[in-house]
Amino acid sequence: MKPKVLDHGNAQTIRYARKSFTGKYFWVCLLLLLTSACTYKGAIKKIDASKNIPLDQLNHWQLKARMAITTPKESITASLNWQKNNQLFDFHVSGAFGVTYAHLIQLKDKATLEIPDTQILTQDNAQVLLQNTLNWKFPINALAYWVKGLPSGEINEQVFRNDRDQIDQIQLNYWRITFSKYRNFQGYLLPKKIKAVHPQMTIKLVAKSWLFLE
Repeated sequence: MKPKVLDHGNAQTIRYARKSFTGKYFWVCLLLLLTSACTYKGAIKKIDASKNIPLDQLNHWQLKARMAITTPKESITASLNWQKNNQLFDFHVSGAFGVTYAHLIQLKDKATLEIPDTQILTQDNAQVLLQNTLNWKFPINALAYWVKGLPSGEINEQVFRNDRDQIDQIQLNYWRITFSKYRNFQGYLLPKKIKAVHPQMTIKLVAKSWLFLE
């Protein structure tokens, strides 16, 4: 079935019948896996702190966490499965029984966003796609640094540290992010709890597991 493409701001909305949607989504996920697999040969190798690789240079990882998301209209709890390989990533937020709340995939030159009403939004860049969809900036690129307890380097970012030189709070535009309960994950000291507050949304994240890969 040929998809119908509708304007959605600067992004495009592609509507599919259920059968067509499933097929398209399968190939998007398969392409992500194949693209990621091209970055290494042989079996996937885990990395821990014994390799002496600085945390800010570890860009191939998987984070599993619990999330609580509150907006002016609703409040939900969810699971986060975030896989990242340099600039490519798969950010999946799901609820009970695996129901998808949001599934954002960034490929080499295309980003897709699945939302519960079975629409797929597309754009070249995930950051732009989210901003066009929400009508306000959700800092997905900065969040990839924050979950590791690192500053993102974004313009106007203010970083506050505790007496152990760990990041205690970050302020970026309308976002205020607090970090607590640093724990050892694969030999790296990372924040277990992160709270991000914005006038339009509050996110509480509790890290459950980290996996760093070569």
